[in-house]
Amino acid sequence: MGKFGEKIAEKLIKKKGFKLLEKNYRFLRCEIDLIFLDKKNNMIIFVEVKTRRNKKFGEPEESITHFKQRNMMKAAQGFVLNNKKYENYSLRFDTVSVLFSDNNEYSVNHIEEAF
Repeated sequence: MGKFGEKIAEKLIKKKGFKLLEKNYRFLRCEIDLIFLDKKNNMIIFVEVKTRRNKKFGEPEESITHFKQRNMMKAAQGFVLNNKKYENYSLRFDTVSVLFSDNNEYSVNHIEEAF
């Protein structure tokens, strides 16, 4: 279900005109689900995707802890270190939550500059 949520998030953000650079990028033990390039604004967008079937434990994006945020920031630093051409680009951290209903329809919430 998580990979399906990532595909939904990828399509949504591509529709906004951003170019996908990486999926499931890993640096040390840290991971980022999706990384996009906003060429117009010289910005790299790092995206965490959360997919859920219900709100039993709250909204999907509420499960992104400070620990996960720190790990994303470490991975983002690693991405820039390994891709020097982006070292002068701005960095943005977004979340995309995908919530499925019982009939397999879904709603999507994209939060720009989530943290």
